[in-house]
Amino acid sequence: MTPRKTLAAVTTALGLAVTAAPMVALTAQGAAAQSQEAYSAEKLDAFTNALLDVAELRQKYTNQLQGTEGQEQQDAIVAEANAEIEKTIENADNITVDEYVEIAQAVGEDEDLQARVTKRIEARGQQ
Repeated sequence: MTPRKTLAAVTTALGLAVTAAPMVALTAQGAAAQSQEAYSAEKLDAFTNALLDVAELRQKYTNQLQGTEGQEQQDAIVAEANAEIEKTIENADNITVDEYVEIAQAVGEDEDLQARVTKRIEARGQQ
């Protein structure tokens, strides 16, 4: 799986975390999932911030997709969304795209880590 397709798969699945839904197991070639203890609070905060930014973009582009009919137009919107999502993660503070993908994979495989991220999401929602 290419990094771009992996990123798209990860961001799609992570949209579920925003609503605290269970995560699906993800695969990312070359990304070795670490145990939850391996991620510092600062790294998880950075991941959560990026995740929420990505979720906003996903919502924006999902709304755009709902208004289109042709496959070509839908493909163009998806490509634009993926590029903007990748750029957003690249520009996020204290996290790289590779780290984002790695943590996303770990969140999908580790319920305790998922709970830690979900708590951060909920805390951000209360601010």
